[in-house]
Amino acid sequence: MSNKHPYYNYPYYGGYAAQQPQQQETPYKKQNSKTHFVMGVAAGAAVAYLLSNKKFQQGVAATGEKAWSAVRGEVEELKERLEDTQAELEYYRNLHKGDE
Repeated sequence: MSNKHPYYNYPYYGGYAAQQPQQQETPYKKQNSKTHFVMGVAAGAAVAYLLSNKKFQQGVAATGEKAWSAVRGEVEELKERLEDTQAELEYYRNLHKGDE
């Protein structure tokens, strides 16, 4: 890239790339269709194997239970904090209420 034409390859600035005819790309559907089919079959087989595997199912269930338990615990903690904050606010409101 030279200093005379800093936007040489940028088509919107009228550079060389803007003057060249654009090559038509082949549609995605036509590119490597056999490869896409084989990859789809392999992915489908892997998913079917995992979903039919008892150990995998038990692992997913155990992980889900742990995650749900953690979420429930955090929600309870958040509720407690909110109640504490509300109690503090009420205390300070009542503390300054007598000054008026």
